[in-house]
Parts: sequence; C-alpha cells; structure tokens
Amino acid sequence: MSGLSIAITGNGQLFQIWPSHAMKRFPRATIYDQSAAVTAFRQAEVNLGKSGYLDAAGQASAQRTAHNLANPPEVDATVTFSGPVENGTVKVACKNGNEKLFQVRLTALTDEAIEQAFYHVDDAITRCAISPAMV
Repeated sequence: MSGLSIAITGNGQLFQIWPSHAMKRFPRATIYDQSAAVTAFRQAEVNLGKSGYLDAAGQASAQRTAHNLANPPEVDATVTFSGPVENGTVKVACKNGNEKLFQVRLTALTDEAIEQAFYHVDDAITRCAISPAMV
C-alpha cells in the first residue's frame, strides 16, 4: 500500500517482532517509532543540543529533532503493543478515531506463524488507510 503511515508504540514483546514483519507486509509504508525508549533518545539529543556541546551540524540536527518531537506527523494508524509474546495485546487506532484491540498469540518465529498471528492487525491497519470506518 502506497503512502501508508504507521506509528508504533508500547512496550510489549511483540513490538520487537512486528516492525520486521511490517517491512515485508507494508514495503512502501513509513513507520515512526514513537516508543518511550526512542523518544527518550531523541529528547537526549535535544538536551545535548541545548547544552552547547554540539557543532553547528549537531545543533541543527537537535533543533530538527526538537521540532519533530513537538510536532509529530499525522499517521494513518497508531499501533500499540503490550504484554508478552505468548498472549500480547495490540491496539490499532486509526486517525479517524476508530480503534480495534487484538489478542495476539505468537507460537513460533517462522514467517508463516508471524503472518498468521498478525493477520487481523495488518488488516485493521490497511483499513485505517482505505476506509473512513473500520469494519
């Protein structure tokens, strides 16, 4: 799907698996990592930029990062992961306000098992981009 934008967040163990799967499933999508860990790293860059320790290029980068943190991009879907691999929860929230919550049980790390486990999640993400109402 062309032009699809997805933000990922949360701390569930499935968060570690889904991005690799998503690159295959949604090869043209833009995926934004908005997890707490990455956001903290980005904020550290901003703080370093404010401290005066960076050269001009580093200062410019820190300013862009600060702007991006203050103005996150609008995305078609936000996918939030929680819980363990064996019984995780994945919430898909569309920009139009529709949300779906999925219990995902990953039983193996094969491509087939991963595709099967995320089938409904992927379908909901696709519907965020193509439909005003998620069915």
